[in-house]
Amino acid sequence: MNDYQQKDFPTAAVRHTAPTQQSRPGLRVTPAILSVASAVVVLMLFTVVFLLTRQPDKTAAVAVPVKTTRAAEPSPSEPSPTEQATTSEPAPTGAATFTKTVDPCTVTDEDLVKKLTLFPDKTQIKADECEWSTLAPGSGMPDNMQFRLQVYVKVFPGDVTAAHEQFLGQRQEAVLLAETSTPAEPPIGDASWTTLYTLPGDTGKGPTTATVGVRVSNAVIQVTYQRHVTEDPTGRLTKGALDVARSVAEKLGTSN
Repeated sequence: MNDYQQKDFPTAAVRHTAPTQQSRPGLRVTPAILSVASAVVVLMLFTVVFLLTRQPDKTAAVAVPVKTTRAAEPSPSEPSPTEQATTSEPAPTGAATFTKTVDPCTVTDEDLVKKLTLFPDKTQIKADECEWSTLAPGSGMPDNMQFRLQVYVKVFPGDVTAAHEQFLGQRQEAVLLAETSTPAEPPIGDASWTTLYTLPGDTGKGPTTATVGVRVSNAVIQVTYQRHVTEDPTGRLTKGALDVARSVAEKLGTSN
């Protein structure tokens, strides 16, 4: 371009400015955010101070004693009634009197049996025991007139100690039910005892049982007399059992 052209067509000055940068998006700090941050810092400091100055929990440090139980030692088996009885009384001394076995049915007085059982029905299952019972109720007998009589007789040849142990063992077994025993009055043989027991219940029939035990040297006698009643106020059962036991002991003494 020539000078003429430059003069006729002046050019306007162009102002050049630096390009502006666009603002970037970010978190805008406001007074509310500053307040929350300050509160968090204060809370953290308070927590640290509290943990450093807190007293240890004494209850946690106390050791709880543990109660230990000692294993129970196995107890020896309980002695039988015979073993218990043998330690309660000394064994008798003296020579054995009886040498032969005895049939309890033959040494029991028949008249006594009829008197005590009215209409006796005899049974014998064991060689050393005999039993008589009143006939069945079908015969017209009421329940309270039902009786049962048992006689046990055993001879221990040449062994008074064995007879004594049997005598005490039978007494102990009877006491388990009756809870107590009393000496026979008057005494029979070398030693004797009696018990009375009523089976509990609301049947009104009992039965009530009187038992008498006797030892004569090396022989043992036991008589059981039972009736279907709930009591024996007149002592009829005990007296009947004593009468039979005394009769058997006397007959036993004459049979050897």
